[in-house]
Amino acid sequence: MTGVTPLKTAPTTASTPPRRRGHSGNPVALPADSDPPFAVQSDESKHIHSEDGSSFRKNGVQIRVMQKLKRGRFSVDDQLDLHNMTMRTAHSALLAFIADAHSRSLVSVRIIHGKGLRSENGPRLKLLTRQLLREHPQVLAYTTCKPADGGDGAVDILLKSS
Repeated sequence: MTGVTPLKTAPTTASTPPRRRGHSGNPVALPADSDPPFAVQSDESKHIHSEDGSSFRKNGVQIRVMQKLKRGRFSVDDQLDLHNMTMRTAHSALLAFIADAHSRSLVSVRIIHGKGLRSENGPRLKLLTRQLLREHPQVLAYTTCKPADGGDGAVDILLKSS
C-alpha cells in the first residue's frame, strides 16, 4: 500500500442540533380566580387516530383490537339510523341505544349519522355522534365504516362488556 494517500471526505453528518420545542418567552400569569382561556385537553386526544377524528380508542384498548374494528372483523350486532332527527332527538336516541346495547351485552354496534352533505351548517349529527362517543363511559373505541357499509357517514363502535 505504498504510495496510497487517503481521500479527503466531508464529515458524515452535517446536522444541526435539534430545536427546543415549547413556549418561548415569558409565561402569562392569570389571576387565580379566572378560568383558563382554553379548554384543557385530556390524554384521550392522543388516541384519536386521524386528524378528522374518524377513529378513536380509549386507554387500555390495544392497537390490534382497533385494527380489527377498522377492518370490520367484529360482527355488527345492531344499528341505529339518525337520519332526519333533530340534534336533541338524536342525542337522546343515541344515549338510549348505547344503554340498550350495553344491557343486551352487545359487543359491536353501528350508528348511521350521514355525511351532512345537505346540511346548511355542516355535518352536525356526525360531530354530535363522535363527541358523545368519545365521552361515553361504555364506548371503548369507534371508527368510520368501510365504504361499502356507509363510509364516512357511519361509525362502528366497540362497547364494554357487561
